[in-house]
Order: sequence, then C-alpha cells, then structure tokens
Amino acid sequence: MISVHYVRQIEYIMTMAESIIRERHQNDIIIDEIDRQIINLLIANARDSTRTIVKKLAGMGTNMSERGIGKRIARLERLGIIHGYTTMVDLNQVNMPILRLVTVKFTSPKDFVARLEDMKGYLANAPYCDFSARTNGNIDWIELKFFNNHKQAQQEEDLYRAWFGDIIEDYRSYDLDIHKMGWQIFDEDDFDQFIQSTCKKEGTETCPNILKKKIPKK
Repeated sequence: MISVHYVRQIEYIMTMAESIIRERHQNDIIIDEIDRQIINLLIANARDSTRTIVKKLAGMGTNMSERGIGKRIARLERLGIIHGYTTMVDLNQVNMPILRLVTVKFTSPKDFVARLEDMKGYLANAPYCDFSARTNGNIDWIELKFFNNHKQAQQEEDLYRAWFGDIIEDYRSYDLDIHKMGWQIFDEDDFDQFIQSTCKKEGTETCPNILKKKIPKK
C-alpha cells in the first residue's frame, strides 16, 4: 500500500515540475512592445529589410540596430511566434473580387462524424476557401471563400449543398463588400488606449467608466 506521505511527495514533485515547465514556456513566448512593433511591420510588409525596419521603428520612437532587429526576428521565428510569411494581393487585379461568407448549421445523421471529415477535406483542398472554422452558438460552421465571379460562386454553392446536404440543416451565404482587410497584434494597454482615445472623440456619455481608467505609461 502506498503511504500518504509518498503520494504527497509525488504530488509536490509534479506540481513543481508543472510550475517550472509553465514558467519556461512563459519565458520562451513572452514578447515586448518592440517585438510587437516588428511583427506589425512584417504583417504590413513581410519584405521589409532590417534596414527599412530600423528606419520605421525610429519614426515610431524606437531606436535599434539592424543586428538587434535581426536577432529579434530570428528569436520570434525560432519560438514559432512567426511561423511563415505571405503575400497580400489586390483581389480585383487578380480577378477574384467576390468574397462570400458562408454559415452552416448542422443536422446529425448517424454518419455525421465521417461526413464532417469529408467536408473538412473538401474545404482544405478547395483553392477558393480561404478560412473555415467550427463555431459555437446558433451556427456550427463558418467559411470565407473567394471567387472570380457570381456565376462561379453560385455553382460552387449548389455543388456544396448537394454534396454535403445530408449534414446541413441550414445554409446561408453573404457576399461581402470589403472595407478593411488586415490586422495587427496588440496588448491590453494598446486596446485600452485606443478605446479611451475613441471615447474622448465620441463623447463621455458613451463610455464614462472607461475614461476613468488610468492607462500605465510605457
């Protein structure tokens, strides 16, 4: 029979090990304001050289050497925070102006799991599907698809509903008029500062509690 003392020793060792692993993991993936600035510049243009990034950072009030920036980028890549680079294109100029948002609510046949995997495989291989995800709430699935024209988009929709109609209870699609495409990383202070500055412009009546919150200076 294992003694209570022995069990407690094991629990203590496991707790300490988990703490060390968690601390190491946190130390590995932590990024600071300069890292965020570099990442956001690369998101905007992944072809920026370290020399260009030096100049842009200087304009933002951050002075660094090319070597320092190179080391930071190499570290972000090594940790998997940056795991690839891509190219942004003008969709109209490459004849892909139709962006369609699709929402799906599933039904539950006996072979639902297998059929869902079939649908996932189709979407993973479809060159026009840019994004697909399982969701929670009133809908179960969401997709973003790009097409050359409305006729093409309708043809794909008809085929999609025919192929996977046995697991679809409700299917809806919407053509989107893009006003913004792009994003940046930020932390809680960045978010609060943006919300506060917007509240000041819009008036204190809309968010008086937010304006009272003090944002620490960086």
